Amino acid sequence: MNFLSDFKYLTDENNIYKEISYDEFKELLDGFHSALIIVGGSWSEEFQAVAGEVNKIAKEEKLSEIYVYDPRFINVFKEEEDLRDCLTLENKLKYYYIVEHTGFKASELVRDTLIAKMEVPTFFAIKNGTCVDYFTSKYIKDPFIREKDNLEDKTLEFITRFKQLISKMNEEKTMFD
Repeated sequence: MNFLSDFKYLTDENNIYKEISYDEFKELLDGFHSALIIVGGSWSEEFQAVAGEVNKIAKEEKLSEIYVYDPRFINVFKEEEDLRDCLTLENKLKYYYIVEHTGFKASELVRDTLIAKMEVPTFFAIKNGTCVDYFTSKYIKDPFIREKDNLEDKTLEFITRFKQLISKMNEEKTMFD
């Protein structure tokens, strides 16, 4: 993924996005890692809307990388598939692993399963291998960050929520907390 050319609202040539595979995502959850992970891709209008702001805020907050996991892939039949659709047992198990290890909850379920359906982009704050917070952005941009069918500017609301996520990831806790 070429973030600069794929995201129309991202203009920073030195952006801090890094694409990761499923196995790398799993390693971030299994290991004792701390990271900010976004599930989504350039095909998502909602991710397009916030990509520039996310990069800018993350740099201001002194993050060096933001990991992006795109759940869409080309399957063995050379067709585009989305891991979140759980079309095969293998994909169902992989997707369930992400949902279970991040503690993701949603009222909508994946068809024919009891697994929460994840909208994109979903932002995860991982601290020492544990998901400490997450949220899903449902904003679009035209010309500012807003909700669909609503012209009220939600840019500050998004920025505040994203900074809260970063803060939780960076929060220092003692063993007595």
